Amino acid sequence: MNKYLRIGLTAISFAAAGVASTGSAHAWGCIAVSEEGSYGYSYNFDDQDDASARALNECAAKTTTESTCEITECDENS
Repeated sequence: MNKYLRIGLTAISFAAAGVASTGSAHAWGCIAVSEEGSYGYSYNFDDQDDASARALNECAAKTTTESTCEITECDENS
Protein backbone atom coordinates (compact mmCIF):
# COMPACT_ATOMS: atom_id res chain seq x y z
CA MET A 1 0.00 0.00 0.00
CA ASN A 2 1.51 3.31 -0.93
CA LYS A 3 1.97 6.25 1.41
CA TYR A 4 -0.84 8.42 -0.03
CA LEU A 5 -3.39 5.62 0.07
CA ARG A 6 -2.60 4.98 3.75
CA ILE A 7 -2.93 8.69 4.55
CA GLY A 8 -6.25 8.85 2.70
CA LEU A 9 -7.65 5.79 4.47
CA THR A 10 -6.51 7.15 7.84
CA ALA A 11 -8.21 10.48 7.14
CA ILE A 12 -11.44 8.74 6.13
CA SER A 13 -11.34 6.62 9.30
CA PHE A 14 -10.96 9.68 11.52
CA ALA A 15 -13.72 11.52 9.68
CA ALA A 16 -16.08 8.56 10.08
CA ALA A 17 -15.26 8.30 13.78
CA GLY A 18 -15.98 12.02 14.22
CA VAL A 19 -19.36 11.75 12.53
CA ALA A 20 -20.28 8.70 14.60
CA SER A 21 -19.36 10.40 17.86
CA THR A 22 -21.40 13.54 17.16
CA GLY A 23 -24.45 11.46 16.22
CA SER A 24 -24.49 9.67 19.55
CA ALA A 25 -24.67 12.77 21.76
CA HIS A 26 -27.23 12.46 24.51
CA ALA A 27 -29.54 15.23 25.60
CA TRP A 28 -32.09 15.21 28.40
CA GLY A 29 -35.58 16.67 28.45
CA CYS A 30 -38.25 16.67 31.18
CA ILE A 31 -41.88 17.65 31.71
CA ALA A 32 -43.26 18.99 34.99
CA VAL A 33 -46.97 19.42 35.72
CA SER A 34 -48.77 21.05 38.65
CA GLU A 35 -51.95 19.93 40.39
CA GLU A 36 -53.80 22.84 38.75
CA GLY A 37 -52.60 21.98 35.24
CA SER A 38 -49.67 24.36 34.78
CA TYR A 39 -46.63 22.85 33.12
CA GLY A 40 -43.00 23.41 32.31
CA TYR A 41 -40.59 21.55 30.09
CA SER A 42 -36.94 21.36 29.16
CA TYR A 43 -34.91 19.89 26.34
CA ASN A 44 -31.33 19.55 25.15
CA PHE A 45 -29.70 19.42 28.61
CA ASP A 46 -26.49 17.51 29.31
CA ASP A 47 -27.84 15.77 32.40
CA GLN A 48 -31.15 14.81 33.94
CA ASP A 49 -30.76 16.97 37.06
CA ASP A 50 -30.40 20.19 35.04
CA ALA A 51 -33.30 19.22 32.77
CA SER A 52 -35.52 18.49 35.80
CA ALA A 53 -34.62 21.77 37.48
CA ARG A 54 -35.47 23.77 34.34
CA ALA A 55 -38.84 22.03 33.89
CA LEU A 56 -39.74 22.55 37.56
CA ASN A 57 -38.74 26.23 37.46
CA GLU A 58 -40.83 26.87 34.35
CA CYS A 59 -43.82 25.10 35.91
CA ALA A 60 -43.44 26.97 39.21
CA ALA A 61 -43.39 30.33 37.40
CA LYS A 62 -46.88 29.57 36.01
CA THR A 63 -48.34 28.05 39.18
CA THR A 64 -50.00 29.57 42.25
CA THR A 65 -48.39 29.07 45.63
CA GLU A 66 -51.13 26.60 46.62
CA SER A 67 -50.14 24.11 43.91
CA THR A 68 -47.05 21.94 43.57
CA CYS A 69 -45.17 20.98 40.41
CA GLU A 70 -43.86 17.46 39.91
CA ILE A 71 -41.73 15.88 37.20
CA THR A 72 -43.94 13.53 35.20
CA GLU A 73 -41.41 12.37 32.62
CA CYS A 74 -37.74 12.63 31.70
CA ASP A 75 -36.21 11.21 28.56
CA GLU A 76 -32.74 11.03 27.14
CA ASN A 77 -32.29 12.28 23.55
CA SER A 78 -35.15 14.77 23.80
